Amino acid sequence: MTGLGLISLELWWFLLSKPKSQKAVTASGGIQEVTVTVDGGYEPSRIVVQAGQPVRLNFHRQDPSSCLEQVLIPDFHIAADLPLNQVTSVEFTPKKAGSYVFSCGMNMFRGEIIAEDQQLESTGLKEPQTLTESQLNSSMSTHQHETIIDAEAMQLNPTVDQGIQKLTIVVNKGYTPNHLVVKAGKPVQLNFLRETSSGCLAKVLIPDFGVATDLSLNQVTTIEFTPEDVGNHTFSCGMNMFRGTIEVQAANVSDSDEMAAQALNN
Repeated sequence: MTGLGLISLELWWFLLSKPKSQKAVTASGGIQEVTVTVDGGYEPSRIVVQAGQPVRLNFHRQDPSSCLEQVLIPDFHIAADLPLNQVTSVEFTPKKAGSYVFSCGMNMFRGEIIAEDQQLESTGLKEPQTLTESQLNSSMSTHQHETIIDAEAMQLNPTVDQGIQKLTIVVNKGYTPNHLVVKAGKPVQLNFLRETSSGCLAKVLIPDFGVATDLSLNQVTTIEFTPEDVGNHTFSCGMNMFRGTIEVQAANVSDSDEMAAQALNN
């Protein structure tokens, strides 16, 4: 029955729904503001703003469906939980004209933010083209395979305890840190602390090490493996919306000596 329901939702989206557009209103402080009702989708689902000016979207969630409990705007690195019957505000600034997609956490419902060039009216330039439904899907599919995080700003080296490289990763609107640097040939222990109820982040996948593990809410889940080869390995949530990188570097001389000493002691 669940599968039939999801198919019906997609058919409704593609064949029957008619996205409604609304232009943002500039509030005090120069912020462009729009309220989006979250109820069986997004209304309006097409929002027109001016590029180069800050935008505030106020999401009023009225639908209890878990599918709509989170909103994602990959281009602006936004993943916000939407509590039921509350208004949740997100802010960003589109630097250039174009179309930007937002969606629910399960990518079942989608909308579009159209950023227009501020000089369009005076120059007579053509307005940016809005996305068709097929282009919306293609755009979301592309974003799902992009890293929507700043790895360099969130890089962490492990602490070493009895030869085990240990790191704690907080799971809340993504992974913190999301770029880990470890040494090859030494065991790694990753401790995932899940702080969000989002179903999107209820599982972590590390394909290169055969890991597919459920993460219990407000608990630490420990995963262990030993990387043998130098290189980068991706970890992600179960829906591949949030990602991180495990960078495996070659062990240096001191690391090799330490491992040899431990082998002798054992």
